[in-house]
Amino acid sequence: MIQPLPRRFIKRLRLQDGLSLTRAAQSQVTGVSSGAVPVIDIPGEDAFSVIVQLQDFRHHKLWRGQQLVHAGGHRSGEMAITDLREQWRCQHLSDYDNLRLQLPRATIEQWSEEGGRRISGLQQRQAVRDPVIWHLVQAMLPMLGEAANDGDTVFMDSVTLALHTHLARHYGGQPLARNSGRLAGWQQVRVRDYMLAHLGQRLTLAELAAQCGLSRAHFSRAFKLSFGLPPHAWLQRQRIALACQLLREDGKSMSVIALECGFSDQSHFGRVFKQVMGVGPMGWVRGQG
Repeated sequence: MIQPLPRRFIKRLRLQDGLSLTRAAQSQVTGVSSGAVPVIDIPGEDAFSVIVQLQDFRHHKLWRGQQLVHAGGHRSGEMAITDLREQWRCQHLSDYDNLRLQLPRATIEQWSEEGGRRISGLQQRQAVRDPVIWHLVQAMLPMLGEAANDGDTVFMDSVTLALHTHLARHYGGQPLARNSGRLAGWQQVRVRDYMLAHLGQRLTLAELAAQCGLSRAHFSRAFKLSFGLPPHAWLQRQRIALACQLLREDGKSMSVIALECGFSDQSHFGRVFKQVMGVGPMGWVRGQG
């Protein structure tokens, strides 16, 4: 369920390779005359914007150059892709809540080349319903809520990579890369030992891939084939295993255990612990007798 936000809300995350992820919302706009609502010039960049509506956006206007290309609404779950090299202007005439991903063209070219075939950009689309994009967006939302923190970097890297792969395949004409197999034995040992030695630190997908001398896309596929889980999920389980060990010991507070196990705070730790173990940390301790 998408949580309601304050009247005005914006939270932006800066990701790797120049990507940015923003959740923006505004309420109590409906009923305001169009003459009182400013027309916004969207800054031009050599990048693509992907916007997914989190609630019905009843009315807005969009111009490309001097031409009005949209006057109306978007339903919750609909996506739009625009090329920011062009001149765009918009006017928000009703309440909105959306998630915006900005992908530099150079990043699209780099990641798609790593995935098997280089593409130069994405097709511009309006009002597209894509269940895969919608579910990936839902996975990102906990990192973009009102009380959210930086969270799990490897998880965000993995979801962003999955989002890009899907966009490139379906809106950039890129076929899925051929499966390249498991990690070699030495790669499995190296990356496993590295992750276990750094459970209390923030790790990135690029950092883990570098331990194996692979691209992020290749590493993610090979890691899952080798360990049975994506990197972020495997790392999460190891952190919870360490947390269980520390919870059995006396003397450490829940907040200290959370930080030692690589969680951003006690709340983040509690949520992940319950997802993995089916019960919160204190409930688990009581169950141990």
